[in-house]
Amino acid sequence: MAGTFAWPKGYRCAVCFTWDVDGETGVYFRFPERARALLGELHQRLFGLQVGVWRILRMLEKHRIPATFYVPSYVAQIHPELVSAFVERGYPVGLHGHMHEALELLDERQENDVLDLSRKILANLCGYTPTLYRAPAWELNRRTPELLVRHGVRSDSSLMDDEVPYAMETPAGPLIQIPIQWALDDAEYWVHTRVNRDKALTDPQTVFTFWRTEFEGFYRDGGCYVMTLHPFISGRHATMATIERLIGYIKSFPDVWWATMEDVTAHAESLLGEGKLARRQSPPAQPLPPP
Repeated sequence: MAGTFAWPKGYRCAVCFTWDVDGETGVYFRFPERARALLGELHQRLFGLQVGVWRILRMLEKHRIPATFYVPSYVAQIHPELVSAFVERGYPVGLHGHMHEALELLDERQENDVLDLSRKILANLCGYTPTLYRAPAWELNRRTPELLVRHGVRSDSSLMDDEVPYAMETPAGPLIQIPIQWALDDAEYWVHTRVNRDKALTDPQTVFTFWRTEFEGFYRDGGCYVMTLHPFISGRHATMATIERLIGYIKSFPDVWWATMEDVTAHAESLLGEGKLARRQSPPAQPLPPP
Protein backbone atom coordinates (compact mmCIF):
# COMPACT_ATOMS: atom_id res chain seq x y z
CA MET A 1 0.00 0.00 0.00
CA ALA A 2 1.25 3.47 -0.83
CA GLY A 3 3.26 5.17 1.89
CA THR A 4 3.80 2.05 4.00
CA PHE A 5 6.92 0.49 2.43
CA ALA A 6 9.76 0.08 4.95
CA TRP A 7 12.83 1.73 3.46
CA PRO A 8 16.08 1.53 5.46
CA LYS A 9 17.37 4.21 7.83
CA GLY A 10 14.17 6.20 7.76
CA TYR A 11 14.36 6.99 4.05
CA ARG A 12 11.09 8.12 2.55
CA CYS A 13 11.55 6.72 -0.97
CA ALA A 14 14.17 5.10 -3.18
CA VAL A 15 15.58 6.45 -6.44
CA CYS A 16 17.36 4.15 -8.90
CA PHE A 17 18.96 5.40 -12.10
CA THR A 18 19.47 2.50 -14.48
CA TRP A 19 20.87 2.27 -17.99
CA ASP A 20 20.15 -0.47 -20.56
CA VAL A 21 23.37 -0.63 -22.58
CA ASP A 22 21.78 -2.20 -25.66
CA GLY A 23 24.17 -1.07 -28.38
CA GLU A 24 23.38 -2.59 -31.76
CA THR A 25 21.80 -5.77 -30.40
CA GLY A 26 18.14 -4.84 -30.86
CA VAL A 27 18.70 -4.10 -34.54
CA TYR A 28 20.54 -7.36 -35.11
CA PHE A 29 17.77 -9.38 -33.46
CA ARG A 30 14.64 -7.59 -34.66
CA PHE A 31 15.75 -6.32 -38.07
CA PRO A 32 18.48 -8.70 -39.30
CA GLU A 33 17.89 -7.93 -43.00
CA ARG A 34 18.22 -4.21 -42.35
CA ALA A 35 21.36 -4.78 -40.28
CA ARG A 36 22.94 -6.69 -43.17
CA ALA A 37 22.19 -3.93 -45.67
CA LEU A 38 22.14 -0.56 -43.87
CA LEU A 39 24.54 1.15 -41.50
CA GLY A 40 22.57 4.14 -40.22
CA GLU A 41 20.83 2.71 -37.17
CA LEU A 42 23.75 0.48 -36.21
CA HIS A 43 26.02 3.52 -36.03
CA GLN A 44 23.38 5.57 -34.22
CA ARG A 45 23.26 2.97 -31.49
CA LEU A 46 27.05 2.68 -31.42
CA PHE A 47 27.07 6.29 -30.24
CA GLY A 48 25.90 5.07 -26.86
CA LEU A 49 28.85 2.71 -26.50
CA GLN A 50 31.53 4.98 -27.94
CA VAL A 51 30.44 8.35 -26.53
CA GLY A 52 27.26 8.22 -24.44
CA VAL A 53 28.41 5.78 -21.75
CA TRP A 54 31.53 7.78 -20.99
CA ARG A 55 29.54 11.00 -20.63
CA ILE A 56 27.14 9.20 -18.33
CA LEU A 57 29.97 7.90 -16.15
CA ARG A 58 31.41 11.41 -15.84
CA MET A 59 27.98 12.74 -14.92
CA LEU A 60 27.49 10.07 -12.24
CA GLU A 61 30.86 10.89 -10.75
CA LYS A 62 30.10 14.62 -10.84
CA HIS A 63 26.82 14.19 -8.95
CA ARG A 64 28.07 11.30 -6.79
CA ILE A 65 25.06 9.11 -7.32
CA PRO A 66 24.87 5.32 -7.80
CA ALA A 67 23.65 3.59 -10.94
CA THR A 68 22.97 0.14 -12.35
CA PHE A 69 23.81 -1.03 -15.88
CA TYR A 70 21.89 -3.84 -17.62
CA VAL A 71 24.10 -5.16 -20.42
CA PRO A 72 23.34 -7.66 -23.21
CA SER A 73 26.21 -10.13 -23.13
CA TYR A 74 26.94 -9.56 -26.85
CA VAL A 75 27.68 -5.91 -26.04
CA ALA A 76 29.84 -7.02 -23.12
CA GLN A 77 31.72 -9.46 -25.35
CA ILE A 78 32.40 -6.89 -28.08
CA HIS A 79 33.03 -3.97 -25.69
CA PRO A 80 34.62 -5.48 -22.56
CA GLU A 81 36.08 -2.09 -21.65
CA LEU A 82 32.56 -0.93 -20.78
CA VAL A 83 32.02 -3.74 -18.31
CA SER A 84 35.43 -3.06 -16.78
CA ALA A 85 34.49 0.61 -16.37
CA PHE A 86 31.24 -0.29 -14.58
CA VAL A 87 32.88 -2.83 -12.28
CA GLU A 88 35.85 -0.60 -11.44
CA ARG A 89 33.46 2.17 -10.37
CA GLY A 90 31.35 -0.16 -8.26
CA TYR A 91 28.22 -0.05 -10.42
CA PRO A 92 26.26 -3.34 -10.50
CA VAL A 93 25.91 -5.07 -13.86
CA GLY A 94 22.67 -6.87 -14.66
CA LEU A 95 21.63 -9.47 -17.23
CA HIS A 96 19.75 -8.19 -20.29
CA GLY A 97 19.77 -11.09 -22.73
CA HIS A 98 22.58 -11.84 -25.17
CA MET A 99 21.32 -10.14 -28.33
CA HIS A 100 18.45 -8.25 -26.69
CA GLU A 101 16.22 -11.16 -27.67
CA ALA A 102 12.45 -10.69 -27.63
CA LEU A 103 11.51 -13.46 -25.18
CA GLU A 104 8.11 -14.05 -26.76
CA LEU A 105 9.97 -15.30 -29.86
CA LEU A 106 12.00 -17.88 -27.92
CA ASP A 107 11.00 -21.36 -26.84
CA GLU A 108 12.01 -22.63 -23.40
CA ARG A 109 15.25 -24.26 -24.57
CA GLN A 110 16.32 -21.09 -26.38
CA GLU A 111 15.51 -18.95 -23.36
CA ASN A 112 17.55 -21.24 -21.11
CA ASP A 113 20.44 -21.14 -23.59
CA VAL A 114 20.41 -17.32 -23.64
CA LEU A 115 20.47 -17.20 -19.83
CA ASP A 116 23.35 -19.69 -19.71
CA LEU A 117 25.35 -17.78 -22.32
CA SER A 118 24.76 -14.32 -20.90
CA ARG A 119 25.60 -15.42 -17.35
CA LYS A 120 28.82 -17.09 -18.52
CA ILE A 121 30.05 -14.14 -20.60
CA LEU A 122 29.27 -11.53 -17.96
CA ALA A 123 30.72 -13.65 -15.16
CA ASN A 124 34.03 -13.86 -17.01
CA LEU A 125 34.13 -10.08 -17.50
CA CYS A 126 32.67 -8.93 -14.17
CA GLY A 127 34.48 -11.33 -11.89
CA TYR A 128 31.10 -12.37 -10.48
CA THR A 129 27.92 -13.82 -11.92
CA PRO A 130 25.23 -11.12 -12.14
CA THR A 131 22.02 -11.87 -10.26
CA LEU A 132 20.01 -8.84 -11.43
CA TYR A 133 17.85 -9.13 -14.55
CA ARG A 134 15.81 -6.95 -16.86
CA ALA A 135 14.02 -8.45 -19.85
CA PRO A 136 14.75 -6.94 -23.25
CA ALA A 137 11.79 -4.72 -24.14
CA TRP A 138 10.39 -5.43 -20.65
CA GLU A 139 8.44 -8.53 -21.71
CA LEU A 140 8.51 -11.84 -19.85
CA ASN A 141 7.18 -15.20 -20.90
CA ARG A 142 4.94 -16.85 -18.34
CA ARG A 143 7.76 -19.32 -17.62
CA THR A 144 10.49 -16.65 -17.35
CA PRO A 145 10.31 -15.88 -13.59
CA GLU A 146 10.79 -19.55 -12.71
CA LEU A 147 13.68 -19.89 -15.17
CA LEU A 148 15.33 -16.82 -13.67
CA VAL A 149 15.18 -18.23 -10.15
CA ARG A 150 16.58 -21.56 -11.35
CA HIS A 151 19.50 -19.66 -12.94
CA GLY A 152 20.31 -17.90 -9.68
CA VAL A 153 18.69 -14.57 -10.52
CA ARG A 154 17.51 -12.67 -7.41
CA SER A 155 15.56 -9.76 -8.90
CA ASP A 156 13.84 -8.73 -12.09
CA SER A 157 12.84 -5.24 -13.18
CA SER A 158 10.43 -5.74 -16.07
CA LEU A 159 6.83 -5.45 -14.81
CA MET A 160 4.56 -2.52 -14.04
CA ASP A 161 1.98 -3.56 -11.46
CA ASP A 162 3.28 -1.56 -8.48
CA GLU A 163 5.62 1.22 -7.40
CA VAL A 164 7.48 -0.72 -4.66
CA PRO A 165 9.31 -4.07 -4.70
CA TYR A 166 7.53 -7.32 -3.93
CA ALA A 167 8.21 -11.07 -4.07
CA MET A 168 6.87 -12.80 -7.16
CA GLU A 169 5.97 -16.40 -6.42
CA THR A 170 7.36 -19.05 -8.78
CA PRO A 171 7.53 -22.88 -8.55
CA ALA A 172 11.28 -22.48 -7.93
CA GLY A 173 10.89 -19.90 -5.15
CA PRO A 174 10.32 -16.15 -4.89
CA LEU A 175 11.79 -13.61 -7.29
CA ILE A 176 12.14 -9.99 -6.18
CA GLN A 177 10.30 -7.75 -8.62
CA ILE A 178 11.33 -4.08 -8.82
CA PRO A 179 8.63 -2.43 -10.95
CA ILE A 180 9.22 0.03 -13.77
CA GLN A 181 6.95 2.08 -16.05
CA TRP A 182 6.97 3.49 -19.58
CA ALA A 183 6.73 7.10 -18.40
CA LEU A 184 10.19 6.85 -16.78
CA ASP A 185 11.90 5.52 -19.93
CA ASP A 186 13.83 7.97 -22.11
CA ALA A 187 13.01 5.98 -25.25
CA GLU A 188 9.34 6.88 -25.00
CA TYR A 189 10.21 10.54 -25.58
CA TRP A 190 13.45 10.62 -27.53
CA VAL A 191 13.93 7.54 -29.73
CA HIS A 192 13.99 8.87 -33.27
CA THR A 193 15.51 6.52 -35.83
CA ARG A 194 15.13 5.53 -39.46
CA VAL A 195 12.68 2.85 -38.31
CA ASN A 196 10.34 5.31 -36.59
CA ARG A 197 11.01 8.73 -38.07
CA ASP A 198 7.32 9.57 -37.74
CA LYS A 199 7.82 9.76 -33.96
CA ALA A 200 8.62 13.34 -33.04
CA LEU A 201 11.22 14.19 -30.43
CA THR A 202 9.62 15.50 -27.24
CA ASP A 203 10.56 18.92 -25.89
CA PRO A 204 12.97 18.49 -22.92
CA GLN A 205 10.88 20.78 -20.71
CA THR A 206 7.87 18.51 -21.23
CA VAL A 207 9.93 15.45 -20.28
CA PHE A 208 11.34 17.15 -17.20
CA THR A 209 7.85 18.16 -16.10
CA PHE A 210 6.62 14.58 -16.52
CA TRP A 211 9.56 13.06 -14.65
CA ARG A 212 9.44 15.70 -11.90
CA THR A 213 5.74 15.20 -11.33
CA GLU A 214 6.12 11.44 -11.22
CA PHE A 215 8.92 11.78 -8.68
CA GLU A 216 6.76 14.01 -6.49
CA GLY A 217 4.14 11.26 -6.41
CA PHE A 218 6.69 8.55 -5.64
CA TYR A 219 8.13 10.70 -2.87
CA ARG A 220 4.71 11.36 -1.37
CA ASP A 221 3.73 7.68 -1.49
CA GLY A 222 7.09 6.18 -0.51
CA GLY A 223 7.77 4.40 -3.78
CA CYS A 224 10.80 3.13 -5.69
CA TYR A 225 11.43 5.59 -8.53
CA VAL A 226 13.23 3.63 -11.26
CA MET A 227 14.53 5.53 -14.28
CA THR A 228 15.25 3.38 -17.36
CA LEU A 229 17.69 5.11 -19.70
CA HIS A 230 19.77 4.20 -22.76
CA PRO A 231 23.25 5.57 -23.54
CA PHE A 232 22.55 6.18 -27.23
CA ILE A 233 19.58 8.34 -26.20
CA SER A 234 20.56 9.82 -22.85
CA GLY A 235 24.18 10.34 -23.85
CA ARG A 236 23.17 13.28 -26.07
CA HIS A 237 23.52 16.86 -24.88
CA ALA A 238 19.88 17.90 -24.48
CA THR A 239 18.84 14.63 -22.90
CA MET A 240 21.75 14.64 -20.47
CA ALA A 241 20.98 18.22 -19.48
CA THR A 242 17.41 17.15 -18.67
CA ILE A 243 18.62 14.21 -16.58
CA GLU A 244 21.06 16.42 -14.68
CA ARG A 245 18.27 18.89 -14.03
CA LEU A 246 16.15 16.03 -12.66
CA ILE A 247 18.99 14.85 -10.42
CA GLY A 248 19.33 18.34 -8.99
CA TYR A 249 15.59 18.54 -8.38
CA ILE A 250 15.46 15.19 -6.58
CA LYS A 251 18.46 16.17 -4.45
CA SER A 252 16.45 19.10 -3.10
CA PHE A 253 14.22 16.62 -1.23
CA PRO A 254 15.30 15.15 2.14
CA ASP A 255 15.38 11.46 3.04
CA VAL A 256 15.78 10.12 -0.50
CA TRP A 257 17.67 6.82 -0.78
CA TRP A 258 19.84 6.96 -3.90
CA ALA A 259 20.29 3.24 -4.48
CA THR A 260 21.46 0.67 -6.98
CA MET A 261 19.18 -2.16 -7.98
CA GLU A 262 21.48 -4.43 -5.98
CA ASP A 263 20.81 -2.28 -2.91
CA VAL A 264 17.06 -2.48 -3.42
CA THR A 265 17.20 -6.21 -4.11
CA ALA A 266 19.15 -6.89 -0.93
CA HIS A 267 16.80 -4.74 1.14
CA ALA A 268 13.73 -6.47 -0.32
CA GLU A 269 15.29 -9.87 0.41
CA SER A 270 15.82 -8.78 4.01
CA LEU A 271 12.19 -7.71 4.31
CA LEU A 272 11.10 -11.00 2.74
CA GLY A 273 13.09 -12.94 5.32
CA GLU A 274 11.31 -10.98 8.06
CA GLY A 275 7.90 -11.64 6.53
CA LYS A 276 7.46 -7.95 5.74
CA LEU A 277 7.45 -8.05 1.92
CA ALA A 278 4.31 -8.58 -0.12
CA ARG A 279 4.21 -11.91 -1.98
CA ARG A 280 2.22 -12.07 -5.21
CA GLN A 281 1.35 -14.39 -8.06
CA SER A 282 0.86 -13.60 -11.73
CA PRO A 283 -2.66 -13.55 -13.18
CA PRO A 284 -3.87 -16.91 -14.51
CA ALA A 285 -3.18 -17.85 -18.12
CA GLN A 286 -6.91 -17.71 -18.84
CA PRO A 287 -9.58 -15.58 -17.23
CA LEU A 288 -11.37 -17.08 -14.25
CA PRO A 289 -14.82 -18.52 -14.98
CA PRO A 290 -17.87 -16.52 -13.90
CA PRO A 291 -19.17 -17.26 -10.40
